[in-house]
Amino acid sequence: MPRKHPKRPPGKSRRRRPDSLLKATEWGIYEPPNKDSLRVARVLVNFGVESGVLLDGEERRLANRRHIPVVAGDYVYTDGEVVEGVKPRGKVLARYAEEAGVRLVASNLDQVGVVCSASLPPLQEGFLDRYLVYCRIVELPLFIVLNKMDEAREGVLGRVQAYRDAGVDIYTTSALEETGLDALEQRLRRGDTILSGLSGAGKSTLLNALLDLDLPVGEISTATGKGRHTTTAVEAFPLGDHLVIDSPGIKLFGLVGVPPEDVVKGFPEFEPWAEECHFGDCRHLGEDGCAVRAAADEGHIARLRYENYCSLLASLSK
Repeated sequence: MPRKHPKRPPGKSRRRRPDSLLKATEWGIYEPPNKDSLRVARVLVNFGVESGVLLDGEERRLANRRHIPVVAGDYVYTDGEVVEGVKPRGKVLARYAEEAGVRLVASNLDQVGVVCSASLPPLQEGFLDRYLVYCRIVELPLFIVLNKMDEAREGVLGRVQAYRDAGVDIYTTSALEETGLDALEQRLRRGDTILSGLSGAGKSTLLNALLDLDLPVGEISTATGKGRHTTTAVEAFPLGDHLVIDSPGIKLFGLVGVPPEDVVKGFPEFEPWAEECHFGDCRHLGEDGCAVRAAADEGHIARLRYENYCSLLASLSK
């Protein structure tokens, strides 16, 4: 007798993507009526019609119900053959791209590691600032991995100092020379982690070195200085009691649905100066008596960080 599909939850379709990064945690949640009689598995990778999962300590493949979208890191209900539902999520990483809208990348995270290159592709502070804004808003710890230190460009360590000053942990590594990996591995063992960042920064190469994997890696385009996509799916790998999640490189991290007034949360080094602003609701855009603007002018706050704050606020206020 053919297996009956569970009914859709009442109300709007759960497949409809959220219109804000901050709503992504609720996408696709469905707890079946018989959940207490089902087992719980952890999703490692979603193949579309199937998911690779950890079930009772073993890697398995389960069929996916069409109306139950899942991502790496999800805890799902299963009868041992089919994904029957998705448990409520903890902290998630979501992103926005013009061609796809808001996407949930991974769930039940303890921390995010943004992998950057000390050479090519060049460091992009604006890209880092967007990640930091999102992670501070959702209270998800973020750290930076500055990879390719074996071919580091002059001045790159000074450029990331602004993030140290903002309280962000920085790990310097060379995946090719296998330097700095011990400290990074200890950080990854703190909890379930996703590694994200620009294409070509070396995420897959780092994981190959750390976890003895054989993930495909790409080369940097000599014409553009940008990386080529090699990772095509978000996939989790066990490391001790936790997961390390590899994700495809991205070009843009759009802050869709983020309230403009929350942007300042991604710039914690402003806080001591903001207390001295003349107006309590100062937006730090050059208002009379703005102590943050004055601190940037006097070099107490990194000028580029301040300029990126102003640009982000302007883009979200349109």
